[in-house]
Amino acid sequence: MDERRKEIICAGEVLFDMISVDAGKSLADSTQFTKRIGGSPFNVCCGLARLGEYCSFFTQIGDDSFGQAIGAYLKDSHIDKKYTFVKNGSNTSLAFAGVDRYGKADYEFYRDHTADVTISLDKADRVDLIDCSIFHFGSLAIVDEPGAQTYLKLFEKAFSYPLLKAFDPNVRSFYIHNREHYLNQVLDIIRSVDILKLSDEDLYYISGENDPVKALNSLPTNPQRMEFVTLGAEGCLIRLGQMVKRIDGYRIDVTDTVGCGDAFMSGILKVINRAGDFDERTAFALMEKAAHFAVACSAIVAMREGAADSMPTEKEVNAFIAAHNK
Repeated sequence: MDERRKEIICAGEVLFDMISVDAGKSLADSTQFTKRIGGSPFNVCCGLARLGEYCSFFTQIGDDSFGQAIGAYLKDSHIDKKYTFVKNGSNTSLAFAGVDRYGKADYEFYRDHTADVTISLDKADRVDLIDCSIFHFGSLAIVDEPGAQTYLKLFEKAFSYPLLKAFDPNVRSFYIHNREHYLNQVLDIIRSVDILKLSDEDLYYISGENDPVKALNSLPTNPQRMEFVTLGAEGCLIRLGQMVKRIDGYRIDVTDTVGCGDAFMSGILKVINRAGDFDERTAFALMEKAAHFAVACSAIVAMREGAADSMPTEKEVNAFIAAHNK
């Protein structure tokens, strides 16, 4: 890829996470919350910007106070807002998150007829992918209609351009009302993406297999697809065709896990985007390099209070790796 084509476009939901500050309490038992900007694709976009990549974000926000705050945050984060549309008279999505004593987050979403859910098909027509090197999407954006059709339309549009397509389903099982429809849609997307990231929990929901390799084997075949499976504290698994490798994680003191998977994805996309041209011979080595960088990104976020604000800079990641590899 030449240097002119280095823009990464991320697409999907952006919302405010109302995160419990009651230490060790579940969402149901929490009484106090702090407001943090988040949403999986948005976190990835912010992570990429923090890592020094040029990004734009495709979504729709409301003209409420939350939407205004998101617009200001995008500007402050040096994320291009050319594809971030504002819908007058509409609200912005919210999520409430509690973190239990094990550092595990649980969520409740409030997205009925919010701006990102009601983004219209014509918005996808306004996106110019000519200078885009990677298109990334996924998460709740593909669940709720009518907006899901708009995000999928942009994904289909990406096939007309020489770019990489990246996908993270970021499964929220409690939010899925029609499992069969959801799985058919996700498997169709997985079949044709170039970069696939899933957590071990995502993989189990999709495949029903506990063993990550067996679960990956159950997915639609694509020997050129770069596959990354996050395994929490155990690091990650990478696979390309018949080549499989486990990448160790870091032993750290966990604050919470909000945004860890998104930080991992931003690390993966950053390394691949900077690599330029690669082929079948060099792709797996590139995946290893990306995975080592990404698990460090994820570990840093796990030590912080989560969502977009917790995403690390490239300098922080390199310093963390150097300190832990002594």
